[in-house]
Amino acid sequence: MRYFIAIAAIVLAVLLLAKPDASGIQLITLAKSEFGWTVTYSLSEPTDRLMFVRSPDRSRSERWQPLDSNVAISWQDGNEVITTRNGEPFDEVSFALDATYVPLPKDYAPFSPFSNGGMLVHTGRFFACANTCTANHHEWPMAMQLPTDDYLLINGTRQQGFFEWLDRDSGRAIYVGKQPPEHFAALVTLIDPALPQSLQYGLVSELPMIMSYFTKQLGSLTQTPMLFASYGDYQGGYYGQQGGVLPNQIFMHWYGEASLENINEETTLWFFAHEIAHLFQGSGLRYSSTEEAWIHEGAAEMMAYLYTDSKLGQSSDLLSTAVQEAQQKCTAAWPISETFVAVGKVDFRTHYTCGLVANAELHAQLKANGIDAGIFTLWQTYSDLIQQGEPANSTTYFAAFKQLTGYASMTLRQLIDRPVSMTVAP
Repeated sequence: MRYFIAIAAIVLAVLLLAKPDASGIQLITLAKSEFGWTVTYSLSEPTDRLMFVRSPDRSRSERWQPLDSNVAISWQDGNEVITTRNGEPFDEVSFALDATYVPLPKDYAPFSPFSNGGMLVHTGRFFACANTCTANHHEWPMAMQLPTDDYLLINGTRQQGFFEWLDRDSGRAIYVGKQPPEHFAALVTLIDPALPQSLQYGLVSELPMIMSYFTKQLGSLTQTPMLFASYGDYQGGYYGQQGGVLPNQIFMHWYGEASLENINEETTLWFFAHEIAHLFQGSGLRYSSTEEAWIHEGAAEMMAYLYTDSKLGQSSDLLSTAVQEAQQKCTAAWPISETFVAVGKVDFRTHYTCGLVANAELHAQLKANGIDAGIFTLWQTYSDLIQQGEPANSTTYFAAFKQLTGYASMTLRQLIDRPVSMTVAP
């Protein structure tokens, strides 16, 4: 009997150690009504301040209006935090939100409106922790309160009224509105009717081919992914687009009338190929470090170009041209005296340019060694090593290369400095 009690105690201790640190948040409630959007933070116990997980700028203090005049959002230690003006602890705070699109540096916008009144919401923008957020905070209980004529699309399912869920890590995109989702080609999609018909047709016709290509190369996904393409007006004459990927989700938002006039459909479809590649990268993407994003971003660039070249035919030199241009940009941005980690912090685009060059060279070397699928086999091997407990970093990535070829890879710098005149075969 004592033996079983001891085992139970050990199991309980392991579970407690494995459980993410509590954020101190009892519930984060987003609500939409005829008066607009609000967010309410209900805490497990009173605290002196709430710190947001990510603060790319100070725009919350401008766009969030506290419903209590004693509450304020300020900047402390490089982060936006919620405090009271009189310094007293609090256990609940609410804000009225400016639910319009705003571009954020190195982060996704909290709201991406659809032209027909729908809204895509990035939940990660609302994550916060009592006192201080640390790397050990991973989970946030959330809820949505909706008017009767809207529904919530979350995890591919439709919910109405009041709905609670446990969110985590980088958050997710959720849709609120009336437009029904469409299901095709193993995707759940919401495409804004304001987007040009030619682009809508391109997405509907191209996405099944992209999904089929990556399924063949990297295997089937375990869940049906969601794709969102939205458009909204933007004040001040500005226009542009932003896209990205979250676990099992792809999204792109166009803002400002001129953004629709300047849509390059071929580039847009290539963008979706890049983001769909991320969906198929699995564990190699989920646990990767932003300091070594050249691995997954460069591989996704490479995979997207391989798809494009396979579609255009063997005569296409799109990939070779892209690699040559990327090498020029990479070497110009990366002085030989600097570490790549330092360069990547200053200019995140180097993860794409340098990453494309490095992965193209690895792909060529793999094919030369009889690994016909090249970069795709490397990625599968890399993901297997991560699932076996290896860290998601360049050491493991190069170890996967050695496992396949029998010899050590060049360093990242050596891969970048290689001549790119060689043929990068699909």
